[in-house]
Formats: sequence, structure tokens, C-alpha cells
Amino acid sequence: MSNKYMPELENMCPAQAKRILDIKAQKMKDAVIFTPNYQPKSERVIYVSNSGCDCNDGLSPETPIATLAKVDEITRPGDTILFKRGDHFRGNIRVDKDGVTYASYGEGIKPIINSSKRNFADPSIWQKTDKENVYVCTEEVNNAGLMHFDPEYTYGIYNELYGHMKLRREDSFGYQNLEGDLDFFCDRKTNKLYLYSAEGNPGERFLDIEVGEAGNTFGGSAHNVTFDGLWIMHTGCHGIGSGTTVNRVVRNCVFSWLGGSMLGGEKRADGSYNGTRFGNAVEIYGGCLGYTVENNWMYQIYDTAVTHQFGHYSEGDCIQHDVIYRGNLMEYCFWSIEFYDGERPGTNREIKDIYMTDNFARYGGYGWGCKGREGGAPLFCGSHVCDNLQNFIAERNIFEQSLGLLVRLEDDPGARKIVVRNNVYVNPKGANLGHLYGKNYKFDDTAAETLKTLINEEEPTVVFMPAPPVRF
Repeated sequence: MSNKYMPELENMCPAQAKRILDIKAQKMKDAVIFTPNYQPKSERVIYVSNSGCDCNDGLSPETPIATLAKVDEITRPGDTILFKRGDHFRGNIRVDKDGVTYASYGEGIKPIINSSKRNFADPSIWQKTDKENVYVCTEEVNNAGLMHFDPEYTYGIYNELYGHMKLRREDSFGYQNLEGDLDFFCDRKTNKLYLYSAEGNPGERFLDIEVGEAGNTFGGSAHNVTFDGLWIMHTGCHGIGSGTTVNRVVRNCVFSWLGGSMLGGEKRADGSYNGTRFGNAVEIYGGCLGYTVENNWMYQIYDTAVTHQFGHYSEGDCIQHDVIYRGNLMEYCFWSIEFYDGERPGTNREIKDIYMTDNFARYGGYGWGCKGREGGAPLFCGSHVCDNLQNFIAERNIFEQSLGLLVRLEDDPGARKIVVRNNVYVNPKGANLGHLYGKNYKFDDTAAETLKTLINEEEPTVVFMPAPPVRF
């Protein structure tokens, strides 16, 4: 009996196949949007609402607290923190207490956790500089990676207005070098944010300006932590970011418009300038014993939708066991799924019991942060995979359309042990299939055989489809 996944797509014309895939994507969106609220059991519950007051105890829907700062202050290990649906909270949360669940209550859209510290569409905080059309923000801004103009706060708006970040590449670079409308530069020496606005004061031009600065929305490596039913956006770094942790669960969440801050210092030890930017929806950097990411929707992410990673350049042991990525929709990201645990002499690196299934990754390299690097975008990427790898299976996933690669697997002994089976691959004929074990392959009539021969794809479904219009 054949286990081929969605084989009917191969016999359809491109328009029919696209319709089927679009319907599937919409069903996955609905599965995230309409999930019920998490139901607490016997644990202490803290309620958070825009109508609340930090003078309240937060222990009932009638006495909610109001701010994320208060959440940090009063959370205890084992608590459940419920944010009211339809409300909008600004800031970041420290994930430093074990056993905490962050979830939602009430009705309406998922509660928005927005790391932009304020609406920057305030004429009083923007001043003209001596460069025509360039304005400086009078409030300090730390390593801004994203500027988002007049967001609609409506699920799935992919093509909204955003700024174009300029990086210092040489000592002489400054705000005077901004030349195009909505170009911006965040000076890390002074923490000043500069914006080129061809239509006057940005605070008068827009109703809402959101700025994603450095710092994870939820940052910390506490164990046994669950995130359920949130909408996370507007950080320059990760939506949910952690180091080595145990039993982390992320489910039923929406992640959008995040990432882009600079990784590390602005200047390297050799005097050259760093141009590396980052920002993932959900990340573990380090080890994990239990990590489940399921039924989430991630779109317009600067770097990666979901990842667990540890570089060969990083010191220390790294054990990655019991990882599940299941039923996630990932659109308009640079990477969709990324994983690695690089070999390093003198350390113990292990990968065991990894299962990735029913994920739908589409439009790689089309997102807001991909312009200029779109050709390298992969939908499924394992780089520097250690040799000690057991029971890693990726099956029944859909990899649809990438301006870069559908699959990237480096030439590591561990990568060759990954079981890849019964997945769907969609791209224009003649586009790139992948970079596999050190060599590039095209997505053409040889694609199915290449997948079978190189990565042991048992029954790949290969669909040729014209590329959608490019938009960044």
C-alpha cells in the first residue's frame, strides 16, 4: 500500500493544485485562530486585562492586573497566566519560573503580546535633522530591527508597510546616508533611531508606528513551560526564545512581523562591521529534553519560523531529545524549519527522537526581511548535524515555493541518517530543489529520483507550479 502524501496534486493542472494547497493553508489558519482557551486545573491563575489595574490581585476575571511588568513581578512557579482575548499588551516577559503556562481567556482575537514599547506615531518625538526628509526619534531605541507602519492587527495581512533597515558598513556611515522613503538607521553608538520620511513628520504621516527592538518577547529557559493561544509580534529578536530547557510546549499561537535586530556587537574584533541580523518565531539555542511546537501559524518572520540549534562553534555539550514539530503553518519567512547541533571535538553532542510532520512551509524568501538574500532561503534546513543522531523522521510535510531552496542538508554524517519520507515538494520547473550534501540540484524531471537517491525519500510528491509574484 502506498503512503504517498497528496499524490492527486501531481495529476492536477497548476491552478487546481494551488487551489487545493490554498484551501489546506486556510484550514490550518482556522485551526489556529479558533482554538478554545486553555482550561486551568488546580493551579493558581493570574488574569491580565487592559481594563485591569496593577493594584488588583489578578486572581479572578473581575480583579485582573494590567501590565506585563506586573506579570513578571507576581508570577510564581506553577502559575497559569491568562491574557484577555481582544486586548493588546506591550512589553516583554521573563520566562524564569518553572511550570508556568501563558494562555488566554475570554472571547475575540488572540491576545496580542507586542514588544514595541509604544506607538511611535507621535509628532512630538520626531525632530528634523540637517538632512532633508530625515527625522530622528527623541526617545532612546535599542538595536531596532523592524519598523512597521499602520499595522491592521488583522490575521494574515502579509504585505503591510515596513521600513528598510540600513546598516553601518564603514565608520563614515550615518543618518546622512539615508536616501529612500522609509529607510531607517538605528545608531547603536547613541541609541538614536533615524527615519527617512518623504511625506513629512512620521508622527503626523502615520496613525501607528511599531518598532521592534532587541529583546525576546518571551525570553528565558525555565522548564515545563507552555505557551497556548497568544499572538506575538514586533520584537527585533525572538518571539519565544530559550537556551537549554526541559519540556517546552508552544501551541495554538500566531507569530507575525518580528525579527531583524543585529546579532552581537556592531563591530568585530578585526575592526570590520557586523551585518548579521536575526529573529525567529520560536527558538531554542542549546539542548532540550522535550520540545513540542504544534498548531501554530508563523508569517513575516525575519529569519526562522521554528528551530532548535547549537553551533559547532559553541562550547559545551548539547543534548537534543524528544522534539516534535507538528501541524504548523509557516509563510513568508527566510527559514521555515531549521535545526542543527554541530559536531565539536571534546564535547557530547546528541540528537534523538525528532519528529516533524504535517507542517506546511510556503513562500520561502518572499518575506519582509528577505530582499537581497532571498536566493539562500530554505524551507527545511539542517546544517552541521552531529554524527550521534537516532530516530529523526520528517514525513507528510509540504514544502511549497521558495526563491532559494526547498531543502538544505549539509554533508554531515548525521544529516545522512535523517529519515525524510512522503513529503510534498512544489516549485517552478527549473527552480532550485536543494543543496544536498555539498551539491546543488534543480527542481526538474529528475527531482523525484534525486530525492529518492540522496535523502531516501520513499515516495515524494513532486508538483511543478509557476512562482507567485515576488513581494518583500
